[in-house]
Amino acid sequence: MTARRTLALVAIATTVAAIAGTLAWNAGPRLGSVTAAEKGKPAARPLELIAAELQTLAPRDLVETVRFTGTTQPVDQSIVKSRVSGRLADVRVREGDRVIKDQVLATFERAELEARAHERRAALEAARAKARWATRDRTDKEALAARNVVSAAAADQARAVADAKSSLVAVSEAQLDIALRNLADAEIRAPFGGTVGERFANPGESLPIDGRVLALLDTSRVEIAAQIPAVDVVRLRVGQTANATIEGFDERTFTARISRISPTAPAGSRTIPVFVEILGAPDALRGGLFGTGSVTVAAASRALAVPASAIRRDDAGEHVLVVEGDTLARKPVTAVRTWQRGELVEVGGLAAGAIVVAAPLPGLKPGQKVVIVGPARKT
Repeated sequence: MTARRTLALVAIATTVAAIAGTLAWNAGPRLGSVTAAEKGKPAARPLELIAAELQTLAPRDLVETVRFTGTTQPVDQSIVKSRVSGRLADVRVREGDRVIKDQVLATFERAELEARAHERRAALEAARAKARWATRDRTDKEALAARNVVSAAAADQARAVADAKSSLVAVSEAQLDIALRNLADAEIRAPFGGTVGERFANPGESLPIDGRVLALLDTSRVEIAAQIPAVDVVRLRVGQTANATIEGFDERTFTARISRISPTAPAGSRTIPVFVEILGAPDALRGGLFGTGSVTVAAASRALAVPASAIRRDDAGEHVLVVEGDTLARKPVTAVRTWQRGELVEVGGLAAGAIVVAAPLPGLKPGQKVVIVGPARKT
């Protein structure tokens, strides 16, 4: 029993010694670290900045454009209407036919119109005959009144009748002019050269005055009718040059210009109609095609610009943070103008090659140590 106890005590003592040695081993480095920390604090770790958060400034050409979309339409288009009422005798053109100015497009039956003109001409001749008789009677009565053969009242009455007959002649002449004009209007002529877009009437139909006969389009001049937001319209001017692409013409770019800008917006809309005329429109260009384009409203060459998120503000004014070596530096800047709807700011006060913090990182301060991970982007 004594030997067994002795062995047990030895085992226990060995275990305790091992545990104590382990604890002492683990505690050794900690004590050493605390001692080192007490002797001097290590330098702060620099902030890492990745390439997406930086931009290297370089001169660039800046362009501000206003884009538009719309539908093509002829600049000159008209609904040709009848000027007289009657039955159509002939319609000489169809959709797609090209016509020249003053070409006869359709005719009305002329018999009734010619009869009316003959009637008015006969009425005029009768009025003139009566006016001649009244004038001769007035002359005779005035001569007799001068010799006291007839009374002054009779002479006055003769003058009044002569004046009335002369007025009837003027009325008859006006009525004849109207009849002759109606006879001439029996032929419907093209007001300008162009292409027939649609035909509304056919031979044999009776039309009233201002009845629609056909639509005439001048496809030699085509424009894009676009709806542009009011915020962009203020930067547009009549005469500005534009570039446009038209549906069906592949990648071809047409030179265009702003020809008209509406003074008002349609009811219930926040857009303004703007008309962009295609210069040198080809014969194949038609109305109703989808068109897109852009207008250059501002441009600057070899300018320095930073994202709007790079601009910082403090009590001293606007500035950016620039990486100089391994340290952030504060650089005052002056905003010249904004581009790309405020996303880009043209600035003064910086030199090409400066590495600017472009991301809106909070908490950055001048003098802070940084390290760049990867190359900075160039602008």
